Amino acid sequence: MLARAFPAGPAHVPKHLQAAFDYYRLRILALFLPFFLFAQFFSAAVAGVCLWSVDREVALMLAVCVESLVGVWSFSKWFFLASFYKRVLRKRSVLKGAVCGEKIEYVWTYAQIARSLRLLNGALGVVWGWFLVCVFNLPSERIHILAVIVCTGLFAPLLLCSVVSGAVEALTLPVVAAACLVMAQHFCGALAFTILSIFLEIIVCGLFVIGGSHLARYLLQRLLLDRIEQRERNEIISMMTRGSDSHTGDWIWLTDADGCVQAPSDGFCVLLKQSAEEIAGLPLVDLLALPVIQPGRPLPWIDGQPMSDSLHFGHCLANRLAFRDLCIPVNSGGETAWWLMTGHPVFKQGFFQGYRGIGADITRQRRTRILYAARIRHDDLTGLPNRLAFCEKLQARLLEKMTQPSLCSLMLLSVDTLLHDGVETHDSVLRDVLFSEIGKRFLHFTKEKFGVAGRYGITEFAFFPIARGPVSFGPENAKLMALELVALLEQPLILNDGMSLAARVAVGISPVPCKGQSLETLLEAADIALHDAKEKPCNRYSFYERLTQEDEERQQALLQDVKQAIQNKTFSLVYQPVVDAQTGEINGFEALSRWSGSRHGPLSIERLIGLIEFSGQGSEFDFWVLETACNAAVDWPSHLWVAVNMMASRFSQPYVAERILAVLSHAGLDPGRLQIEVTEMLDLHPEPAVYHAFQLLDQQGVRLVLDDFGTGFSALSYLRLFPFSKIKLDTIFVQDLFQDSRSAAIVRNTIELAVDLGIAVTAEGVSSLEHYRFLQAQGCNEVQGYLLGRPCPAEDLVWDSLPLCSFTQV
Repeated sequence: MLARAFPAGPAHVPKHLQAAFDYYRLRILALFLPFFLFAQFFSAAVAGVCLWSVDREVALMLAVCVESLVGVWSFSKWFFLASFYKRVLRKRSVLKGAVCGEKIEYVWTYAQIARSLRLLNGALGVVWGWFLVCVFNLPSERIHILAVIVCTGLFAPLLLCSVVSGAVEALTLPVVAAACLVMAQHFCGALAFTILSIFLEIIVCGLFVIGGSHLARYLLQRLLLDRIEQRERNEIISMMTRGSDSHTGDWIWLTDADGCVQAPSDGFCVLLKQSAEEIAGLPLVDLLALPVIQPGRPLPWIDGQPMSDSLHFGHCLANRLAFRDLCIPVNSGGETAWWLMTGHPVFKQGFFQGYRGIGADITRQRRTRILYAARIRHDDLTGLPNRLAFCEKLQARLLEKMTQPSLCSLMLLSVDTLLHDGVETHDSVLRDVLFSEIGKRFLHFTKEKFGVAGRYGITEFAFFPIARGPVSFGPENAKLMALELVALLEQPLILNDGMSLAARVAVGISPVPCKGQSLETLLEAADIALHDAKEKPCNRYSFYERLTQEDEERQQALLQDVKQAIQNKTFSLVYQPVVDAQTGEINGFEALSRWSGSRHGPLSIERLIGLIEFSGQGSEFDFWVLETACNAAVDWPSHLWVAVNMMASRFSQPYVAERILAVLSHAGLDPGRLQIEVTEMLDLHPEPAVYHAFQLLDQQGVRLVLDDFGTGFSALSYLRLFPFSKIKLDTIFVQDLFQDSRSAAIVRNTIELAVDLGIAVTAEGVSSLEHYRFLQAQGCNEVQGYLLGRPCPAEDLVWDSLPLCSFTQV
């Protein structure tokens, strides 16, 4: 009756959920089977010991049969049990992977395990039935009672196998059949009624266990299926909301049309440490201490300040705009808490009703990340911010200068000569002692002069003075400050032994124009000026603008050297890995050109390409890079591709696609392993020659990538007109993720746009774990940057996957 009322399992399991459903059944079996097998092993041992004094042959046969069956089966399925427990120890979320189609790797499938368990239980049922028949042919009543107790006790652990259909019946039915046979043989004499009662009890218990197993299996399978379907529904909702980093709200918040809080939830009140009566009716802006923004204020700047999350929140409330995942500081009982807020305006019949949203307290996560970020941005030796932290602070200052134009200068200082009591030395211990003292002097100088300082390299330091108010920091001020810094850092340090330790310092100065300048260009300019300052015997400082704007002979010599280098092919290529953001697999490498033999100091790739284009040999250079990169990629594993940059203007030239395919054919490289990153998109014109080149390359399998996405005015139209398979987010958006909330919004929505268009997204410029975590959470396909691998020659490349799973544990 129970079996009819409750079927063996759900009528239908969706095919796409079958893998997860089978995994959960395997998981339950892996948990229960050890107990079931131990019960069989222990029961056989106890019965054998008790029977040994009466009939040794039966006792020995029982122990050998049961324990050999259990032992052989356990040994053959050991890899199944081991693979499960390894997964539990590693805390891998297999259900999510199974729902998404991930293959669950087991030596045995559920069907194989179920079939094998039914065979084992059938064999054990035959052995225990034989044991029951043999025992009741013995004259000892004590052994009879023992046999009944043992056989009845076997039914309890059988419920552990109820997840497998037929496993319980396979062991129960042979025992019940043996009990019926014994009852038929001994249904006579004075003990007939007792024997009948005992064996009817065995039969009833066996049938009850069979019915109970059907019920347990039905309820268990329904519970598993409901859980899997709920997880799938949650994933669907997450994908529909497009917020891969969207949080699960801890509370709901409501406001009326005037912005006052309505019906505050318990979680909202607990975090604010106020009662619902105290909070209800208060303006949300005042309650969270948000800046008051007047409607219609321009973006992205509000009163000369970058768009922080608090300003963003206030702006959206003032202008009735929706917002998502804004991290704002909140004063909670005298302490600063961090809330993640999402909300949207509610309208009814055209009238604004207020806001409805969700919030979550992320204070603990925020503090953990702040501590970790401070640790990885700190130079332990000098106590100064390291290069990553300095560049982030400098980027923030450059953003502020866009609204407050004023002259300023970046200074790079190099401690290139160490003097121990007047004698040059290369002792690393003495260098660390001096650099520690230099760090202290720099910190004191920064507090006095008000600026941003950091350790930029092994022997380089950087300083960026900040002009207060409308006061400009012109070249003369920069010169005086540079000389003051040189004097401060060259001041000798007296050691404990009375000897002195000093250094020679050079300064490169790059003025920041009022119209603003990119971070890379500014750093390159200061580096070039520093290279020039090192060559001076005295007054070791140099201005970049004098090098580039006033020294025509230097520019001409540089251009002539570039032409000569192209003709002699003295450039070299290095390759930077492009990594799958979700798995850590290296997908390919981008080829980047370097001019290591330059006598003009370090030159950035942007300036170098500009010089090559100005020389009129850009096309020749691009095809040399293409040929060299393809020849190198032939020796890589077949799943890796190589990406080369090519100016958009090249595709207006005749037969450019045919030349590219000819290079591929000559190198022997599969076209599917080449990606061409189209740069300088403003020079790309929708004309027949360009369409023909792109279509021919696309048909042959060469993938086209839209480089520096977001910096051109026609990028969206290019995606509509040309067959791009990937877009690369410009570095500046990644670098500004945590400096300007609008950059984060652009990155997020660019990824969502790519999802709608069915193309991939690569983010370059990933230099910190925070960048990587943000991009991974948003669903970015590939990442590239110094955090994941620096450019290196072809002979030094490695193909090992990066352990990105550890990046998200902070």
